[in-house]
Amino acid sequence: MVKLMYGSHNHELAKSLVEHPYTCRLTKDEKTIIANMTKSMVKPRNILLTLKEHNANSCRTIKQIYNARSAYSSSIKGSDTEMQHLMKLLERDQYIH
Repeated sequence: MVKLMYGSHNHELAKSLVEHPYTCRLTKDEKTIIANMTKSMVKPRNILLTLKEHNANSCRTIKQIYNARSAYSSSIKGSDTEMQHLMKLLERDQYIH
């Protein structure tokens, strides 16, 4: 149960939105860059450096890069398990298994 005491905030409003989660979200262009670099097997730290080169005032973190890479991998794999996805790739590329 939540009980409302005074009806006001217990802290002051933020003076700026620097490093606020809303302003640090990845844009569609950045997600595309991350997807393309992930396909090319670029390390996450190098992806982060590339994003910071494009925007010096960027507040992106390595955790956001890892999360975006994970979301991209999940979107590629779909609802398949790791083994099902591997078997599809082996069949697609005509490997003997």
